Amino acid sequence: MAKKDLVCPRCLESFPVPLVRSPRGGLEPMPVQRRSAWQRFSEGRWGGQPAPGPSSPARAAASDAVDAVPVCPNGHRLPPDYAARPTVVVGVVGLTGASKSTFLTVLIDALHAGALAPLGISVELDEYSADRFERLYHQPLLVEHRQLPVTVPLSVQGESPEPLTLVLRRTAQGGPERAMNVVLFDASGEQLYRKEDLGRFSKFLYEASAVLVVLSPGMFPGLQAVADPGEGALGMARPTQMLVNLADLLRSARGLRPDGYLQGVSTGVILSKADKLLARPDFPADTLRNPEISLGGLPRLFEDVRDNSARLVDFLEANGGSNLLTTLLTRLPDPTVHAVSATGSEAREGAYPSISPVGCLEPLLVLLARHGLLPSEGLDDDAAPRAAGDRLGR
Repeated sequence: MAKKDLVCPRCLESFPVPLVRSPRGGLEPMPVQRRSAWQRFSEGRWGGQPAPGPSSPARAAASDAVDAVPVCPNGHRLPPDYAARPTVVVGVVGLTGASKSTFLTVLIDALHAGALAPLGISVELDEYSADRFERLYHQPLLVEHRQLPVTVPLSVQGESPEPLTLVLRRTAQGGPERAMNVVLFDASGEQLYRKEDLGRFSKFLYEASAVLVVLSPGMFPGLQAVADPGEGALGMARPTQMLVNLADLLRSARGLRPDGYLQGVSTGVILSKADKLLARPDFPADTLRNPEISLGGLPRLFEDVRDNSARLVDFLEANGGSNLLTTLLTRLPDPTVHAVSATGSEAREGAYPSISPVGCLEPLLVLLARHGLLPSEGLDDDAAPRAAGDRLGR
């Protein structure tokens, strides 16, 4: 199998190998030290000889002196050891007002607070992402309790959003450490449902290996009573077209036919602002939850995720979402559906009285299991009935 290209966590451009800044100011391929046949032969018999030329400390000092930092072809500095870890690029997509940025903020804050510690996973933000997260996300929402502004549309063709890069490290008992880069980005919803905009401004989706689709309940005809101001005017046509364009773009990026299976791409669907639905007798209220997390309890948790997905699909289908759900379940690969409330309360005059996130961690746990950092037992059970997909004639 061919080696997968790297993806820059700043501009989301793919490239085969990192570059370094040369002493002349340009970019050069990162040197790869290779031993000669004689060196390999002699090391096995005489214990090896010192490498010719400057000593290792001298070479390291020379590299530091010329700022030999790995960069992408556009000159963006890569986080330490970034190229040595696998990377999962996660696109958080949804129309304007679906609370994508709010969800990302409370999710990353929970990870920093140790939400994955029971699974033996530590989480860190790279230096550039940490500064932006504090200024643009954490401080306004979680300290000042202000609503986050809508994501600014991209204005230059080929421009990419500014992602947030996490490093997840997991140490299994008695085993080696496993690490993964997770690059999270969200974009303006207004540039997701027009195919021409998707091709011009949303090229970053070509690199996405996971997609989280955020749907607000107010867009469903039967849930208009909980819609935010102006949300009901969106109708169902825009989110459905957004999903069609998204599925087409993910396939074209991989050279697949329109009906080809998206191997290696994971999909999660987030029903945001689900706290507004708790008063409805037909809403499965127990799907909005913060479950206890443990390594031994993951199979049961994933079984609950699968069952709750089917119940949420039934609920949304009964409230006018049949066409959108059919598009979602047939064009994107094996999605799970999650009820989420990023704040636990409604904003009043642009501020939240309190912030108590519910259900935000489950979509990430499924994503990590799909991409191999966590065991997926209970998530993909061939013996279990295919509830959601079969009901919609998948």
